[in-house]
Amino acid sequence: MRHVAHESGFGMPPMSWEGIDHALNRVRGEADRISLHLVGLDRHGAYRLLCGADLSGRTRRRWEVADSHVHRLWRVHAAFAAVVARAGRLRETGGVDPQSELTHLLMGACLVLPLDETPPHEHGLLDHDTEVIDLAEATARMTADYEAITEVVSAVETAWDALHPRLGELETMWQEVGTLSDMVEAPEDEHEDLRAELERVGETVRRDPLALVTDGGVDTSAMDRLREVLDRTRGELRDALRMRDSYEESVGRLGSAIDDVEQGILRAHALRTRVLTKISSPVAIDVPDPVPGLRAAVAEMDDLRARRRWRALGARLGRLQHAVHEAADDARERERDLDGMLRRRAELRGRLDAFRARAVRLGLAEHERLVEPHGRAHWELWNAPCDLRAATIALSDYQRTLQELAETVTPADRTRAGERASDGENDGGVR
Repeated sequence: MRHVAHESGFGMPPMSWEGIDHALNRVRGEADRISLHLVGLDRHGAYRLLCGADLSGRTRRRWEVADSHVHRLWRVHAAFAAVVARAGRLRETGGVDPQSELTHLLMGACLVLPLDETPPHEHGLLDHDTEVIDLAEATARMTADYEAITEVVSAVETAWDALHPRLGELETMWQEVGTLSDMVEAPEDEHEDLRAELERVGETVRRDPLALVTDGGVDTSAMDRLREVLDRTRGELRDALRMRDSYEESVGRLGSAIDDVEQGILRAHALRTRVLTKISSPVAIDVPDPVPGLRAAVAEMDDLRARRRWRALGARLGRLQHAVHEAADDARERERDLDGMLRRRAELRGRLDAFRARAVRLGLAEHERLVEPHGRAHWELWNAPCDLRAATIALSDYQRTLQELAETVTPADRTRAGERASDGENDGGVR
């Protein structure tokens, strides 16, 4: 027999009755506290699931260690409670030498425990099969065992709390995929890969949740990817179902949308022709025509319908709707870009007129330094087709020269309205 902690209690000086009562109340409180913890643990949902689960992998390994702590905790607690009960009875009934015996029970090595099991080939002939510890050591061991158990239970519970709702959502989505597949007459094995992946993920969540726990938390990336695939598949099947039930209506709406794109393309083509006659630089952007390709794709849908390929038809519809939407946006963007070039030319012309009006008011319209810049800017802007880049540079030269000359003009030199200025030059001038 191996002794731990104190020597035999009868070798100690007996405690006072006050000390005995204090120590007895303390160990009774510890016994009650540990009992409450054990009851709570036994009722804990994650703990009960772990006890009955067919675990695997990392979770199984950690639970096997935790389960050994569970058995040791109950074993030590039973022995601890027996010693406390014995001390309580002795305090009530007395004995030959109750103070010495109570001192031994409360402070000495009196709690006999079997040693942890070892394989027969490791167990020597003279090795002890029990050990004796005191109540303080027993309390420390039970506390350590409880913490080791709750650490594993808490880790698994955290993982399950994060994983089970996602798994439930995935399984609900899979049920919907199956229902929609039946409705559109999809082959039975069409989604076999998805089913196998969901089964693999579900087995990991239920049997080895700790395999998905990392330093940063619970790794749900695989479930998130599967959710995206299921969601996309579900969407395609819904499109297929809609196609089955409203093919003519869907194709009619698609044709109308393509007609709108065609009108936008025609407007953009006409605007580009106009821009090319008026502006040489920058070069007007091209306006591609996707309409023939879109109409051909719509015609191909009839073949899929004849073969009852509803899912392929729904996917084709989704892609065509997206393509038509992008084509419409592209046509509008190109139209805005081309119209912007004409607006830019008009803006530059307006700025030149404003600068000219200011020059007239300052009496500088015919100044020798302004005549040539004005003529160059005017020619660039009214020449057809014009070069907007060159016109912008020429206008900036004219503006800069006018600003330099304006700084040398006194108020008396300014031209009054009507003097050396046409009616048009007097109207709308800017300062």
